[in-house]
Amino acid sequence: LKFIYGNEKENKDYYIIRDVNKENNIKEVLNNLKFEEETDNKFVFVGSELDLYILLSDKIRELKEIGEVYYSDKFKYNILNPNINASVNENKDRKYLEINFNIENVDEKEYKKILKAFKEKKRFYKLKNDTIIDLKDDKAQEFFKLLDTLVGDLTKDISSSKLKINNNKAIYLNELLKNDELEFISGKEYLKSIADKINTINNIDIKVPKNLNAILRDYQIDGYKWLNTLNHYEFGGILADEMGLGKTIQTISFLLSKENKKSLIITPTSLVHNWKDEIENFAPSMKVLIMHGDKNQRIKLFKEISEVDVVLTTYSTLRNDFEYYEKMYFDYLVIDEAQNIKNPFAKNTECVKNINAGVKFALTGTPIENNLIELWSIFDFLMPGYLFNRRSFEEKFIKGDNKNIDELKKMINPFILRRLKKDVLEELPEKIEKKFFVEMNKPQKKAYTALVNDINKKRENEEFKQDKITIFSYLTKLRQLCLDPSILIEDYSGGSSKIDVCLELIKENINEGHKILLFSQFTSVLKNLGDRLDKENINYSYLDGSTSANKRINLVNEFNEGDKNKVFLISLKAGGTGLNLTSADIVIHFDPWWNPAIEDQATDRAHRFGQKNVVEVIKIIAKGTIEEKIIKLQDDKKDLIENIISGDMNNSSLLSSLREEDINELFSL
Repeated sequence: LKFIYGNEKENKDYYIIRDVNKENNIKEVLNNLKFEEETDNKFVFVGSELDLYILLSDKIRELKEIGEVYYSDKFKYNILNPNINASVNENKDRKYLEINFNIENVDEKEYKKILKAFKEKKRFYKLKNDTIIDLKDDKAQEFFKLLDTLVGDLTKDISSSKLKINNNKAIYLNELLKNDELEFISGKEYLKSIADKINTINNIDIKVPKNLNAILRDYQIDGYKWLNTLNHYEFGGILADEMGLGKTIQTISFLLSKENKKSLIITPTSLVHNWKDEIENFAPSMKVLIMHGDKNQRIKLFKEISEVDVVLTTYSTLRNDFEYYEKMYFDYLVIDEAQNIKNPFAKNTECVKNINAGVKFALTGTPIENNLIELWSIFDFLMPGYLFNRRSFEEKFIKGDNKNIDELKKMINPFILRRLKKDVLEELPEKIEKKFFVEMNKPQKKAYTALVNDINKKRENEEFKQDKITIFSYLTKLRQLCLDPSILIEDYSGGSSKIDVCLELIKENINEGHKILLFSQFTSVLKNLGDRLDKENINYSYLDGSTSANKRINLVNEFNEGDKNKVFLISLKAGGTGLNLTSADIVIHFDPWWNPAIEDQATDRAHRFGQKNVVEVIKIIAKGTIEEKIIKLQDDKKDLIENIISGDMNNSSLLSSLREEDINELFSL
């Protein structure tokens, strides 16, 4: 360190008075920058590599502000802003994309370590030749982030400068490459051509099969084209239209358009006969085989698979027959009510994912019922690896930064087609929803209050607080008391305000010429309601989980076509899907359910195409009880579903399970 005050030899007429304070300030700057004074005015840098990076990339300007800085040719350290060149190319087999990249003046052997340093959020990486790579460089940041997004885990999945990724990431990659920082990547035209075809399905001229025995609505034609476009690139997808918009007929239209192809359709048990009826009605030229029922008979039917176009089976039957399917190949695999594989660890899920098929589609109005891992499981069926492995998905989108949710939305959007009834409202009659609050009568309220007080005493015990199973059993008991205490309390004779009000609503609407669907989760409640209807001489139909598939269809037909029964009592879980009951225009939910999507599915038994009247949906709620609190929780659950599939996703990290404060609220009076 040299302090220069002027040339003393040329100016003998005056003395130089040193500015000691300023000299000390300069030394303090050096000390702060990790320079240590070794001898008089000779300083040695003693900082770490990070300190050196900070000095050379940023803090060097502090030295330049107080004096001139010199360094010798022997000084090796320098900071390199990485100059990256990259290209995207179509692989020879057309199923994959190749991304080639090069970091100028850097040995390819060091790429993986550089990417690892970026992944670990380091600000720089020191090469073997002591050059420092600046990892905070904007272009490098964006490119490395791009690679991380495409492969899921930079530290494991990249070992060279050539990446091979599935074609299904083309649309997402096209979106990412719109970033101005990535202009150095060439070969974007191919990606844009794929994205344009998916995004402009309305303009694609794909003809609906002439032998389809139905006239598709405009949005259904769009859905049919969407399935065809995904099929062209061998991509999978989720047809996630709201219940009642015709996912089945769109799928049948697509399968009908593929001659000499074999398809497997997997459905819940309750829907397998509906599918058969729909195919025979809309596509009578297609040969259908149901693999369901007696096992000995099913084994014989396997010999006939080669002679049919479509094989229909159920999730449970597939699991039992999986050994016969292992060596088979299907051109198309369709799973209906795809939430049946939401649990990635379930045996049913494992069997479905191991079916060998060319292109896979999932149908569900509720791709997410509780949490994001359910969405991952469906995508893992459609296109394994597209949303990475389960652990990487959880780290990135469930445990990670909320900003990543926008990234998730971009990834899934091309492969989920979801239309809501409000999107095609001009083609459907309106739906009117209202909440009907009921005050419990005195005996009912007394029973409810006594149970709440008893539960809260028990909850003072810490072990009880941790016992979620017991807590939920008490929640169920509270709900049952709101509906009808007689199903819980022996010899109870105090009556139920909800049943009384419900009967009045039923009688009033029948007198006005309406037909009614009434849903409850509890079959015991439905049976008690049935007994009351019998006493009032009101004819009704009844369906719960014990009703056979064939009988379901007969009950539906009798209710829709006849005028004898004006009321249909239906178990929420058993009748929430697969029923077309458009002859009804009143829907009563006797008890609210945790997940609003399940209630909406039930409502859609009436509010679907074929409905000619305005549908009135009535939720009967016991005032000041757990039922009011469930309605609030429903809104939270709806946020999760809507944010991920069609919302702005800003609040997508909502808890899928009850928190302590939620439980406290539920057990309050």
